[in-house]
Amino acid sequence: MSKSILTQMMYEDMPSLSYQKRQAYRTTHREIVGLFKLLNKEIFNNRLPMPDFRIIQRSQDYWGMCSAKHFVPVDNKRSNCVITLNNKWYCKQWLVMTLAHEMCHQYQWDVLSFKRLKEGKQPLMSHGPSFFLFKHKLAKYGIPLRRAHSIRQWFTHQNLFKC
Repeated sequence: MSKSILTQMMYEDMPSLSYQKRQAYRTTHREIVGLFKLLNKEIFNNRLPMPDFRIIQRSQDYWGMCSAKHFVPVDNKRSNCVITLNNKWYCKQWLVMTLAHEMCHQYQWDVLSFKRLKEGKQPLMSHGPSFFLFKHKLAKYGIPLRRAHSIRQWFTHQNLFKC
């Protein structure tokens, strides 16, 4: 059985440390949409509607962020989320990890929150148990899912599973 495109991407050789420290890997909206579709198919069984994407200049506070458009999800056919990502990255693997992380938040808001509302509960987007529903499935593709990824550990180990 051949490896999936996602697995091959995550196990590609890392660029040199000097390349990574310059944050020389740049992304585009088109690439992010393609990666979203790939992750949605492989991990989420195409359950996530396409969110709005924003690409920003390097943020000092975060690599990516998933935010809700409304206080309560209003439509279960379209995404109620905006995923914001930086334009500069250490490597493609770091971008994929971050996008997968934000897609887990999107799943909480766009899919689970409708179920919660029907049960009389508040919608959620957090790092609680529902965030980690796809942790093992992501790990099969070489994508670690954590609340945050330590940059210092990344450069010390150069290993996705130790960061």
